[in-house]
Amino acid sequence: MRYIEHIVEPDRLLLSWQTTIPGESRLRRFVAKLIRNGDDANLVYLKGSEEFSKAQSLGFERYPGFDTEKKVHENVLGSFMKRLPPRSRGDFGRFLDALRIKSDAKVSDFALLGYSGAKLPDDDFTVIHPFENASVPFELVLSVEGYQHYQEQLPLTELSEDMQACFEAEPDNQHDPKAIKIIINDIRVGYVCRGLTGSFHKWMQSGLTISAYVERINGTEQNPTIYLYVSVK
Repeated sequence: MRYIEHIVEPDRLLLSWQTTIPGESRLRRFVAKLIRNGDDANLVYLKGSEEFSKAQSLGFERYPGFDTEKKVHENVLGSFMKRLPPRSRGDFGRFLDALRIKSDAKVSDFALLGYSGAKLPDDDFTVIHPFENASVPFELVLSVEGYQHYQEQLPLTELSEDMQACFEAEPDNQHDPKAIKIIINDIRVGYVCRGLTGSFHKWMQSGLTISAYVERINGTEQNPTIYLYVSVK
């Protein structure tokens, strides 16, 4: 099992929202950012942005408990940490292990939100660590976005842990010219999360070495999720 050896403590995290309206694109929209504020964090809605407006048109109203009429909400970290198991739980080490973070690693609550995604089964929000200004070397675990649309080309039965993956920019993508596709066995299997594409472009253009391997496969045959272990040097 590979572990994250170098924790990247973020200054900000992105809060994304996804519509559940049938027939609408499941593209995640960025509705807010979490800005580190000492040992706490502030929630800042991205009001006025195209992403925020699009999310509202698809039904986004607010993050629970924080009205959008107020652009900045201070000291929200405690509220967001309710999305994660408490450190006092006896099985917290198993939670860290699933994130490929060692139990003795020094990692803040703020960083844990980003590394875990803080996704709950009963809502449509995900927290994204953008890895901005990360200093090499470092590692991350990345979910392959959209694999369900490509699994006919590379079915689950032909996937296994430790298979190597690579990344390619896709500037002619009609939905997102900044898209970065993920390739396994010369087959496109999905995309990098939009909250990370800016950083990936920077790493690729800087000539950094990006290595990726299938770390685990979760979910069901109808809704599978592939996770990659990514190392940047």
